[in-house]
Amino acid sequence: MALYWEWEKRRPLGLSGFKNREMLWLWCRLEQDGYKFNQELLANAAIRANHIIDRIEDVETVGRLAEYRDELFANRLEDEEFSWIKKAGDRLIYWIHERLWARSLLVSPADTNFDQSILKRFDQIVLAFDLSKAPISVKKEAIKNLRREWSQLIEIDPYLTWIKEKDDSQCRWLVDEINKSDLYRFVLPDLAFPVDNQDRLLLFVNALDRSGYVTKLKVLFLNDLKNKWARKKKKDDAEKVQCNLNVNAITKEDIKKLADGRGLKMGEYIDAIVAEDKERVLGQSEL
Repeated sequence: MALYWEWEKRRPLGLSGFKNREMLWLWCRLEQDGYKFNQELLANAAIRANHIIDRIEDVETVGRLAEYRDELFANRLEDEEFSWIKKAGDRLIYWIHERLWARSLLVSPADTNFDQSILKRFDQIVLAFDLSKAPISVKKEAIKNLRREWSQLIEIDPYLTWIKEKDDSQCRWLVDEINKSDLYRFVLPDLAFPVDNQDRLLLFVNALDRSGYVTKLKVLFLNDLKNKWARKKKKDDAEKVQCNLNVNAITKEDIKKLADGRGLKMGEYIDAIVAEDKERVLGQSEL
């Protein structure tokens, strides 16, 4: 961690108070004034900051750097204005990020000389506000509007409690249900190919968030899914047969731990890994 923040020990006097957020703004602002930076050094915050310092420390005066600093802080929202976004996590960040690039906010995407996809989505959002020439009152109004809309979107959250991220079969089933429903058209392309349960749930909830459906309609959809899942579980349980296997005690404990990690019972876990291995073998035979 100490190495990561090493650049702050080199921070020029004119840039007092600058941290990673401010150094990203400075990169963009200096490019506007003709500086050429190595884009390959942009993604990592510490490397980025050190690269900037290397370029300016023998060129820019303390007074000139202070002018950049004053320019930023005169029209900059405090970190606290964005803390609720970061705290809420990927679901909110993906939703705001799309709104930003759809230009449906009071603030537009930042105009930069580089492909912003190299940055985290949260950083792209903050950078848009920092580089915007809009008055600070407009920026605050944009945040206020986002909070109001988000408070409406999360009204469905009490109806999501039956969904368990550790339940692998449930998360896969939810994605299948979305893909078979009208909500399929609201699946964000960036989320269309989930690789784990966190991705699958994000795909599912993000599609609901993007749908524009009223809360009542979303709740009806979720309750219908909940009942459908309960019927599926009941049917699956009815189709199960008892299978006694002799394994050593350590293997049994390992199966239990692995099953718990997926939020499954031991039998459900064995069903899952057999199905996955069967799919793998069938896939190899088709090559």
